[in-house]
Amino acid sequence: MRRIIRYCLLFFFLLFAGSLTSNLQAQFYSIQTNTLKLATTTFNAEGSMLLSTHWTLNLGFSYNPWNFSDTRKIKHFLIEPGARYWFWQTYAGSFISMYAMGARYNVAWDGLLGGDYRYQGWGYGAGMTYGRSWLLSKRWNMEVEAGLGLLVAPYTKYRCEHCGDKVKSGTYFLPTPKLAFNLVYLF
Repeated sequence: MRRIIRYCLLFFFLLFAGSLTSNLQAQFYSIQTNTLKLATTTFNAEGSMLLSTHWTLNLGFSYNPWNFSDTRKIKHFLIEPGARYWFWQTYAGSFISMYAMGARYNVAWDGLLGGDYRYQGWGYGAGMTYGRSWLLSKRWNMEVEAGLGLLVAPYTKYRCEHCGDKVKSGTYFLPTPKLAFNLVYLF
């Protein structure tokens, strides 16, 4: 987990450092946040860099450390590397995105996830999205993105009363919808 966080920080540092040496008139990098994830109290950010006139390379993460109560939490750390193909030009118009994902999670929601249980584990997967970006100003964009992925999630199921009594282990194959309303800063 610490190694993943270090790689994310290194990526964002290199992204920022590279922007200091680039031509300031062209937009080669962006950083964005998904406002829908923020509404679920999940911290998130995604950085991207220009590869060509139609391709960008992206690296996103999200983190939710909160326990809402003893039986309600959506704690997770998710990392999503990916690439986007822009149909018109980068950071403007329509795009398709291919992404991979890796996650560590600890989730419980009484009455919603099959009773009073908590699920803990890690997962990996991949997916595709379609989106559109609109220019708001020289440095700001708004994006809407929707798609579907598949998450392979080995898990351990625990009882929530004591959050420690192991019930069973297994693997879920979960279709994971992706919906984003991104606020993007270009530099």
